[in-house]
Amino acid sequence: MKLHRLPLSDPGEDEELLHGTTRFVWVRQAPAIRQGLALFTLIFGLIPTVGYLFDIPVLYQSIPGGAGTSKLTLICMILIATVILIQRPIARARWIEKFLLLVTGALALESLGEHVIWPEHVEHVTMGQNTAISVLALVSALLIRRRSQAWPALLLGGAAWMICFSAFLGYAMGLGQLHGALSPVTLVMMTPLVVASQIGQARRAPLRALFRDDRLSRMLRLEMALAVVVPTTLGIVLFRLAPGGPTAADAIYIQLILVFCCVGVLVTGRTRDRLDRERRILSRELERASYIDPLTGLANRRGTMMMANHVVNAARRGGNPVSVVICDLDHFKTVNDRLGHGAGDRVLQAAATLLSGRLRMSDISGRWGGEEFLFVLPDTPLAGAEALAEILRHTLWQNLRISPAGGIGRGPGGKPLTASFGCAPLDVSREDGFERALEAADRALYAAKRNGRNRVASAPTAAPLPLSMSLSALG
Repeated sequence: MKLHRLPLSDPGEDEELLHGTTRFVWVRQAPAIRQGLALFTLIFGLIPTVGYLFDIPVLYQSIPGGAGTSKLTLICMILIATVILIQRPIARARWIEKFLLLVTGALALESLGEHVIWPEHVEHVTMGQNTAISVLALVSALLIRRRSQAWPALLLGGAAWMICFSAFLGYAMGLGQLHGALSPVTLVMMTPLVVASQIGQARRAPLRALFRDDRLSRMLRLEMALAVVVPTTLGIVLFRLAPGGPTAADAIYIQLILVFCCVGVLVTGRTRDRLDRERRILSRELERASYIDPLTGLANRRGTMMMANHVVNAARRGGNPVSVVICDLDHFKTVNDRLGHGAGDRVLQAAATLLSGRLRMSDISGRWGGEEFLFVLPDTPLAGAEALAEILRHTLWQNLRISPAGGIGRGPGGKPLTASFGCAPLDVSREDGFERALEAADRALYAAKRNGRNRVASAPTAAPLPLSMSLSALG
């Protein structure tokens, strides 16, 4: 519960915001969507598997005399789909993922090498060049994704996507040189895996704007869909109706237009995501600033009251004791008058560091106002609060000295900084128990001031803490 020098922003800020709002529901559902796509590939892979087991060529070679799905291609598709499926359910499956991906990449690389080095000895079980390149790009994207490299993974996944899209255009426009040996069955199995690899980047800035659940993100998703569907449909229809029929150059034009439109949507989404992220972080910083004292880094009066209410409510439910301690730096006005407000600020910062450093993590420390600090101590009776206050008093007296030149430290020759403390128990059974405890601790504080300062006093008697108890508390 202690707040000490909290930064206005932290590395987990964006991730916390990501999980803390319903606007990112699509982002949080991205793993389930990926697993659904991978499961579709596994189920669809049963069709060519049955074809090979029972010697039914039409199941793995849908176009008679055309390209078919080889056994090696089928194995690679199943391995990649398995990797995507086990990424979330199995907590410690990273070494399994890497092993399966490396095996898949080795199979694709070996097949590609056969095509390049010994093209005349390519066997029937070897996958085609387009398929091998797609598998290598897909495996690389999944491996790089584990290292949180967003843009390289997107580019590699985009390369695999473009190969699949070229094959689709080849079948749609009747251009065999575009699809090559990439069969329709392989295309149906690979496309969901490529999409799943890209959805894996949903938490990253390039794609995150597409997966929010707000109006602008829905518009971006519509723009992305139109960027894919409109150029593709118009291009296929127009080029097929053109005299002489479509050519490979026509398909390249369609792909270039498609890439240009999709990249434009992604850049727009990334810019919008960056601006929205800056706005959200600024909003969170402003919210934090309203609860934190900017000089000392401790909770301000508002933040201390808010956390104290939580402590009191928890103590009321459990019946545990709570104590309140108010600390006031002695002769602080003299420091400001003689050495300037800059030296006074340094004294407050050093005192806040020393005081909060001696508290438990469950204790609340805050700057109550001016040179006053408030400590709310859960699970602490009055005797424990008195002992802690004496430890804090001794810590300041021993470790904080002010030199005539305004220096702050432990060096010799400086005047020790002293403080007075007022302690009071908090009656958790009363609704106004916290306010009453503050009043009692404040009266005890002024009693300590009247009795000579640099001491601890307690309510209800507001008598100074005996010297014997002070020494025993210090051990």
